[in-house]
Amino acid sequence: MWNQTIFDKYNLLYKIKSTSKSLASSLFHKLSDKNQLIIHNFITSEERLFYKKNEKFDSVFFELRTRCNSKCSFCAASIQNEIRPDITMKFDLFAKGIDYLSNENYDKRIAFHVNNDPLLVKNLHEYVAYARAKCPKAWIQILTNGKSLRNENGYNILKAGIDELSINIYEENRTEETPKNIINFEKDVLYKLYDKKNVLGGMPGVILKKKYPTYIKYTKARRLVDETLSNRAGSAPNKKSNKTKPNLGFCSHPFSQVNITTNGDVSQCCADFYFNNKMGNIKHNSLNEIWSGEKFTKLRENLNYSNRKENILCSNCDHFGINKLPNSFLKRQLYKLLFINDE
Repeated sequence: MWNQTIFDKYNLLYKIKSTSKSLASSLFHKLSDKNQLIIHNFITSEERLFYKKNEKFDSVFFELRTRCNSKCSFCAASIQNEIRPDITMKFDLFAKGIDYLSNENYDKRIAFHVNNDPLLVKNLHEYVAYARAKCPKAWIQILTNGKSLRNENGYNILKAGIDELSINIYEENRTEETPKNIINFEKDVLYKLYDKKNVLGGMPGVILKKKYPTYIKYTKARRLVDETLSNRAGSAPNKKSNKTKPNLGFCSHPFSQVNITTNGDVSQCCADFYFNNKMGNIKHNSLNEIWSGEKFTKLRENLNYSNRKENILCSNCDHFGINKLPNSFLKRQLYKLLFINDE
């Protein structure tokens, strides 16, 4: 259990920070649509320029099974909110997607989460091993809530060749102890396979393989199960009203990510929970054909012009639209201050 004094100080700082950000965000929402968009364009300008120079996706997400085992109130995939059929992607379909990436010498991120928990796939390590064999330079990430993490499957995915294991521990309050299954995994598996100095923490993300040849990126984040985040284009169960949705423009998601669900459909972004706006299907088209196709091209063109209104999902989405914090101190602080419920 956390030391109570430390917890009280942390909780006080959290409340002060949250209150100040709420006030700033409230003031932002009172601005005119025009001024909101001017501020948003200013903060997102670095990322917009970056993706003009880098026109290929840098993350491919495979939703191997349409299931999660958490009860997060903000997610339509949570146990109490899920209405999708329980489907697992066939291995040969997954292999087709990986084979395309292999032919392109793909060296960016491959992950196994969209709106699901990858550890619910019992033979996940077989998918990981195939991706590692075919794409040796790729960065392979597992992002999970950790509920299904056991010594055996943890060992299997590490040995299969992942680069990063990120765990979001969802709690009802901030005083809960780390789940025993995660403690056991760390003690019995992680720190037996890797020297502690080669287990790198910090924020999730890529590290230099040349600098850290024998490493694993391992991160744990404590999250609240009843958080209010972005509305995920209207699919977030606890934030459907959109009464205070700001006027936003550019979003980097369709410039950076490919999301593939169990039947091979590719969505416009991760916020397209039900894959309603399909960009294509890897059964019928290569990823390059889908990425360069008319639908994706038109979507990115509109977002480059700060136009979310032409797309039904974008027009209903309050996600701010950047993948990383701006380099500019002013832009970074404005983002942190104004956009408290982003994810």
